[in-house]
Amino acid sequence: MKKLLLATAVAALSVSAANAAPTVYGKGFLTLDLNTGDTDVTVTDTVTGKSTTTSFDEDGRSQLNSNASRIGLKGSEGLTANTDLLYQLEYGIDVDANDNDKDKDQDQFYSRDTYLGLQNAQYGKVLAGRLTAIDDYVNFANVTQGGVLGGDNVLASFDAPRTNNTFNYFSPNINGMQFMAMYAMDENNDTDTLGRDAFGVGGKYEAGPMNVGATYIQAGDFRKVARVSGNYAISPVVTLGALYQNTDFDSDDNENAFTISGEMATATPWTAYAQGDFVNNVGGAADAEAFRAVVGGKYAFNAATTGHLYGAYLSEEEEETVATTRTKEEFDGFGIGGGVEYKF
Repeated sequence: MKKLLLATAVAALSVSAANAAPTVYGKGFLTLDLNTGDTDVTVTDTVTGKSTTTSFDEDGRSQLNSNASRIGLKGSEGLTANTDLLYQLEYGIDVDANDNDKDKDQDQFYSRDTYLGLQNAQYGKVLAGRLTAIDDYVNFANVTQGGVLGGDNVLASFDAPRTNNTFNYFSPNINGMQFMAMYAMDENNDTDTLGRDAFGVGGKYEAGPMNVGATYIQAGDFRKVARVSGNYAISPVVTLGALYQNTDFDSDDNENAFTISGEMATATPWTAYAQGDFVNNVGGAADAEAFRAVVGGKYAFNAATTGHLYGAYLSEEEEETVATTRTKEEFDGFGIGGGVEYKF
């Protein structure tokens, strides 16, 4: 009996050794944010020229926000000497609430990037599942953090959505150069993310102080997105970044989005940053514009814990004419915030 128990224990240990345990990872990121602003709506009769303007206060209460907090499991299993099976299950959690603001029908543990894949040393990596679009890998300009006014990303209308039923490919990194591609399936049901099938191609070059890349993503004829981005460390402590994106929404006016940024390390644990975003023809609407300026700082308590402080100004403007009535809506707002981010 003892020999049987010993044999069973040895077999169990052998299975455990052959199947590497997954890595548990995640982060909690909480901020306290306060935004204030006002919206002016001007209605003009284009025949008489008479205008009336109505103003609305957009002052918000202070909010405790969870920012991309998550928990996940990931790992790999060797299939051959050169090929591994990859897996990842990553789920978002709202540390401050019991629902997901992005989808009120979902509670905690909503899907982020979840996939199975294969990686070969010679041919690269293929992932299949719910995946972030490849334009996210060519964004060397965004430095915003937390619950900043306008969102912690660039202001472009199309920016790294997660797409369901998707395949992503990444080539091996060859002297800093990597190519990538994606295909999101159109299953003609409620799991479709972009309304129909979509494809994308791109490439990036990362070498020391300079990083640069470009992507192109298309979903039917109503969304064609071309992006270029790069950054350069002009000194050991200062890095400048830029991004330009042109999006064709199958309208008469393409959206043009610009972002410039700078980041400066200091002799203390503080890193300061600033970012400016400008978007023309927002969402393909003629003369719709958005502008944002952000300044902030990050304080590295240790490798896992970072403190954040930031402030932002946001201006948005859109105009629509129906028959002889022109309606112009203008928003101006300010926001401040700060918090703590912990990674594990």
